[in-house]
Amino acid sequence: MNNTVPNELKRHLSWLDAVNVVVGIVIGAGIFVTPQELARLLPSSKAMILAWLVSGALVFCGALAFAELSSMMPANGGLYIYIREAFGPALAFSSGWVHLLALFSGATAFVAAGFTRYLSVLVLVSADWQNPIAIGLILIVGMVGGISTRAAVIVQNVTNFAKIAALLALIGLAFFAPAAEREPAGEISVLSFGVALTSCFFCYEGWSYAGFIAGEMRNPNRDLPKTFAVSFLLIVVLYLMVNMAYVRVLTIGELQASGQVGADVAGRVMGTAGAKMLAVVILLAIVGCVNGLTLAASRLYYAQSRDRLFVPGLDWVHPKWGTPMLAVAAHVIGSSLLVLLSSSLSFLLPLAIFAAWLYYAIAVVGLMRLRRTQPERERPYRMWGYPFTPVLFLLGTCGFLFSLLWQSPKPALCVFGIMALSFPVHSFIGRSKSA
Repeated sequence: MNNTVPNELKRHLSWLDAVNVVVGIVIGAGIFVTPQELARLLPSSKAMILAWLVSGALVFCGALAFAELSSMMPANGGLYIYIREAFGPALAFSSGWVHLLALFSGATAFVAAGFTRYLSVLVLVSADWQNPIAIGLILIVGMVGGISTRAAVIVQNVTNFAKIAALLALIGLAFFAPAAEREPAGEISVLSFGVALTSCFFCYEGWSYAGFIAGEMRNPNRDLPKTFAVSFLLIVVLYLMVNMAYVRVLTIGELQASGQVGADVAGRVMGTAGAKMLAVVILLAIVGCVNGLTLAASRLYYAQSRDRLFVPGLDWVHPKWGTPMLAVAAHVIGSSLLVLLSSSLSFLLPLAIFAAWLYYAIAVVGLMRLRRTQPERERPYRMWGYPFTPVLFLLGTCGFLFSLLWQSPKPALCVFGIMALSFPVHSFIGRSKSA
């Protein structure tokens, strides 16, 4: 006999499952490439490590805010739920709209498109197969998540374990390898340090996504703050250790000239087998990232459809498998279309990142508004350092957004255009519901 409530997702995920979703999304290929750009902007190993610490501190302030929001509202949908409660349905609708058309779809398309590039290190792959392989990866991951949430979580756990184990091996071998000669530090300006922080922020994207699966956690009120804290600390520690390994093995000049920093370090400490091992690690990172994005995206579409503020039917839960199958399918279709239609991958990443951090800032402003308008509301966790920590996060986020707008105006303006278009669409849906 099936006692499952129709269109209700099962609460069967632990806080460790949620940690794996976040870590799997955040730790992707970026950490193997970004240090090259950092070395060009900050020709000093100490300044590079400081940039990771400063950016990590700002993201930590955001994680504290999201821990409070998620413990107040432990339901699937995360960001959408927080914005709906703070500012109403219109702005909340825009978040789902932008996530579908820019953020989740753009990020998934960008990450999946990189799969072929690293696969070619292991086997010969024709350029004509890049898009089919990327779409195939999105489809396979979507099928797994559409049939079984537990299977998707197992994929996340396995890829994360293998990825972290390989990273720790690389770090350990690097610290036993001969150290590179130290070079005198170059000049560093405040502007270059600010731009370097932008590169670090790229690598932290995804830190907020535990809230999107809160409705499937066994005890979200208790476990969500722990999830945010553990996942964030794990990511920061790994990032710092990896970068310390990089600057130990390679000189600043070598870092600046490197096309693939991770591959060069792996080759230095493990020989010719190092590049292939690193390619396998990055492939696992990409699979985990696509899988985590699919889990998070489908839960946002599910939550918004339940409020009748999105494509109808995406809140349907398969009666046997207990998954939001149509919401998963919507994410797969949107991401696959962006793989086919985008002429430049360099457009997809800033598009997704700008959209994400814009709504992070809106959500944190919403937390401050809820503190003022609903002071009596139950808060199982209250963020540390309020109001200084959210203000610090907002200042850092605004600087990051302005930097992105300056460097990549077209993707940023595209996000604003999609956001503006969402309001008449929301108004039309409202009138249709009234009719």
